[in-house]
Amino acid sequence: MPAMDKPPLDHGSHVPLYVQAADWLAAQVASGKLAPGTRLPAERDLAEQWGIAYATVRRMTAELRERGLVTTVQGKGTFILAPDSKRPPGRK
Repeated sequence: MPAMDKPPLDHGSHVPLYVQAADWLAAQVASGKLAPGTRLPAERDLAEQWGIAYATVRRMTAELRERGLVTTVQGKGTFILAPDSKRPPGRK
């Protein structure tokens, strides 16, 4: 899977890194740069690519799930959801 753009994270901000990353990814979805059904890189890969802790990426993913922006399918990955969708891509 190709590398994903790196979000502009401010390590000195009062906003936690996982929230900054989640907000950035949500903006990518809202702008159409990440389409519904897009599979995100593995959390460990994102942590390495973005230069942040694996635990931070896990918290970001959990935050995005809570916002209803992504779904994680065990053994398959984490996918961008269509607006107002709560189903994994490709499932009815």
